[in-house]
Amino acid sequence: MTPDPISDMSVRFRILVAVAFALLAVSRAGAQAPSLEDVLRRADGYLRVWVPQLANIVSSEAYEQRLLTASAIGPRPRRLKSDVLLVRRPGSINWILFRDVVEVDSRPLTHQPDRLLKLFVSQAADAEEQARRIAADGLQYHFPGATASSTNPFLGIALMQGTYQSHFRFRLGDAERSLGPRVRALRFQEIEETEPADQSGPRKLPPLLTDAGRVQGTVWLDVETGEIVKTDARMALESGPVSTTKTTFARDERLGILVPKEMRTEWRNFSGTAKYSNYRRFEVRTTEVPDLTTIKP
Repeated sequence: MTPDPISDMSVRFRILVAVAFALLAVSRAGAQAPSLEDVLRRADGYLRVWVPQLANIVSSEAYEQRLLTASAIGPRPRRLKSDVLLVRRPGSINWILFRDVVEVDSRPLTHQPDRLLKLFVSQAADAEEQARRIAADGLQYHFPGATASSTNPFLGIALMQGTYQSHFRFRLGDAERSLGPRVRALRFQEIEETEPADQSGPRKLPPLLTDAGRVQGTVWLDVETGEIVKTDARMALESGPVSTTKTTFARDERLGILVPKEMRTEWRNFSGTAKYSNYRRFEVRTTEVPDLTTIKP
C-alpha cells in the first residue's frame, strides 16, 4: 500500500504543534513570577551598584512652585534654579543630596558660583557640615511647608536600600507595561515601631523622616534586575498635612545610568514641578579645580 504524502505531512504537522504547546507550557511553568523577597533583594543589589555611580555628579534643577488653587490674591509662581550635587559618604552606600539655590524668579543670587563643588573639591574637614548649611539656607526660597525630604527627588528610591527595608511592609502590585516589559509596582508602608514596654508602657519611635513624617507609597521597578524607574512617596506628620513626592527616571546616555528626569511635589496648598538637565560628572585634579567638562561615558 502506497503512503499518502499529504496525510503523512498532516500528521507530522499535528505532532509539531503538540510539541510546541508542550514546550510552551514547560517554559511558562519554569518562568514563575519572582517572590517578594527576590524583588527586594534585587532592588537592594541594584542600588548597591547604582549609588556609587552617582558619586561626583552635579545637575541643574529648574523648579517651579505654585498655589494649588488659582487665586487672585495668592502668591505668584516661584521659579528656582539650583545646582544639585550628589555626594557619596565615604565607606558607605549611602549618599547625601545637597541643593544650592542660585536663582530665584530670574534673579541671580550673589553667592560664589559652583560653591558646593569647590567646597568638596577643597576636601575641607567640615565640607559636609558647610554643605548642609547651604542646603538648609536654600529652603527659605521655597514656599512655606517645604522640607528637605519632601523636595528630594531620590526620596522613594533611597528607602528601598536594604538598610531601611526592615522598617516597611511591602506588597507586589500589578505590572506596568508602559514603563517596561518586566516592570511591576512595589507598594510600601512604614511600620509604626515601638520600644519595649516599661513602667510607662510602650513608646512609639519617631518616623524615619523626622522632618516630613511617616512615609508610604509605590516604586515601579524591573522585577528581574531591580532597576527602579519611578517612585511615589506620601508623607505625613501626626495630625499634619500630607506631602507627596513623585519622581520619574530616565537614562542619561552620556553617563550611562538612570537619573531623575522630573519630580512633582505637593505640600499644604502648593504644588511644584522640577526638571533636571545638564548632568555632568566632575573630577578632582591636582590643582583642586573641578573639571566639569569631562563626561565619562
